[in-house]
Amino acid sequence: MAHGLLVKNDDGEILIDSDFSHYHFLGKYTHTSITQVPDINEGSVANAAQGSNDYKGMQNMPARGEIYKFSVPVNGAKPPMSFIKPTSTGSSAPFTGIILTKQNGTNWEIWVFQSVVTSASPVLYCFAPLSQISNSTSTTHGLKTFDNSGTATFDSRFKPLRVVGGGNITSPTLAHTGSTGSSWTVSLGVNASNVSASFTNQSSASDLIYYCPSIASACQQYTHIEADQGWYSYTYYAWARGDLWWCFYRSCFRIASTSSFEANYGVYARGHVYEHKVDSTNLLFGIVLGAITGGAYFAAAVALAINSGAFTSAGIDGGNYLPYENSYRNNSANAFIISKASYYD
Repeated sequence: MAHGLLVKNDDGEILIDSDFSHYHFLGKYTHTSITQVPDINEGSVANAAQGSNDYKGMQNMPARGEIYKFSVPVNGAKPPMSFIKPTSTGSSAPFTGIILTKQNGTNWEIWVFQSVVTSASPVLYCFAPLSQISNSTSTTHGLKTFDNSGTATFDSRFKPLRVVGGGNITSPTLAHTGSTGSSWTVSLGVNASNVSASFTNQSSASDLIYYCPSIASACQQYTHIEADQGWYSYTYYAWARGDLWWCFYRSCFRIASTSSFEANYGVYARGHVYEHKVDSTNLLFGIVLGAITGGAYFAAAVALAINSGAFTSAGIDGGNYLPYENSYRNNSANAFIISKASYYD
């Protein structure tokens, strides 16, 4: 920089740069609503003697996490940097992550996904560039810097963002490993090992807040097909049933200790669709198998769920809700930043 103010610590890290638009405390926010992605559970029911009608619901499926929606007023077009104050910390704490940030009028809508449903709720500590903060203060002393265009970039009176730790963390690949089910009993719960990353040791884990948006996702599915033929009530019959269960997982995080940050997954959405046909032909097996594994019946079931209004009533975007098969996406190094709630309370 040819002019201005540049402040570094003993490690050579930049603390204040007048050419850089520093983030300052915007406010502390609680959620405006809580929701979950609606289940997709669609299929047909046949005569019980002509193939099993058991397990046509969501039995044995892992529980969904919940979504907390926040509305954050920001005086400008840049999204706020939202730090999560989790409901708890430690080895049994839920995993939490920001899954959506979008502008809604003069506010920004922030969705925070938590891996399990709890009675407590996460809180957001939000920060924005100084130019987007409309707070006023009567304090007449402190340090204020400007860039070469005269725009204020740092003001010590408005609680600048203070970072105490951070690093990079990569979520597990698949959320579920090993067997995904047997017969009509499914096994799709999160069983991946937690991934941990260390940061500078702090005195209290419960005081820590973190910024780490969710970018990784994974999907697992399990299919099962059965067919038989025989006599029922003096009538020859053939039946075939095909089922597809799936879970869509989002990456999320937690403060595991005073110096450890962990990543894993939560069940963001889940579904079970099936086709059960009974007829006097033994060709049904191939028909049902093709419909289930080819996705045609799945797509039709999704369309029914969307048309019923289940997605719009929960405030979840619909669309062609067909997940990818047994794979993961965006599994790469994810930057995280650690600060303290007590700096801003």
